Amino acid sequence: MQPPGLLPIIKGLHTHVVVDGQGPPLLYLAALGGSWFDFDQATALLEDRWTIIRYDRPGYGFSDPLQAGEIPSIFTEVDRIDHILDALGIVEPVVVVGHSLASLYAEAYARSRPERVAGLIMLDGSYVTMPLQLVPPSWSNRFAHVAATAINKLPLPRAAGVFAHRAATYPGAPAGFDNVQKEWIAEVFNSATYPRALLVEQTAFAVLNAELVGLRRTAALPTPTLVVSALSGRRTPFGRFWDWKQRRYAALLGADYRALRPARHYFVVQQPDVTAMLIDEFADRAIRG
Repeated sequence: MQPPGLLPIIKGLHTHVVVDGQGPPLLYLAALGGSWFDFDQATALLEDRWTIIRYDRPGYGFSDPLQAGEIPSIFTEVDRIDHILDALGIVEPVVVVGHSLASLYAEAYARSRPERVAGLIMLDGSYVTMPLQLVPPSWSNRFAHVAATAINKLPLPRAAGVFAHRAATYPGAPAGFDNVQKEWIAEVFNSATYPRALLVEQTAFAVLNAELVGLRRTAALPTPTLVVSALSGRRTPFGRFWDWKQRRYAALLGADYRALRPARHYFVVQQPDVTAMLIDEFADRAIRG
């Protein structure tokens, strides 16, 4: 089947871009290992008021992967977002929503292109209190490619990738995924490129974080910002730590803070109604005041 959306060439790579709805533009950046379909249910609840833009980073979804030895960078991603918005003819400021690791890209874009960002929303974003880079980036990248090759050679069940997605997003979307979405999930998560893309981005985390820390020293964040954290229903030591860390993250960004309880990291899939409500309310205030 033909993938939904567009496949423009952005920075030399076919990049899968999906646009839905009408209204002010809202750009969703998926989590580490995430693809466009994880935001499908929330999109359905927002598309009558917002133009929802989603794209798959290199190697995810139907986007071309990076070349061996090419290390992800927040500055490359800032440029990629610029090219995507330009290709779509988006000239008005966008509301950027970053989930998990993608919060690094979202913050970097808001700091680098403040004139193009109307609001910034971090959904259980990645904030590092003690940044460490113990291994040279080139070594980490080489390990990612070697490990991905080994994974692809394992005699894994055909549906191993689907099971992994199901486990990560458990208990899943309230209404489930329809048959078409299930086909896309199977095609993406069972592909040979997916493990490589996931490991390449994961092992580049220290590089991405170091770049962002440097950018924080030179570029202000004037954008209205909301930090949302996912907390379990039980009061646990880890939950208290996560709440403290996310509050500290919000303070660093000068952001509003909202704790969701009970919620899991993939609440964008599990609680699309809550996700859509949070985004809609804050984005509306950011744009219209």
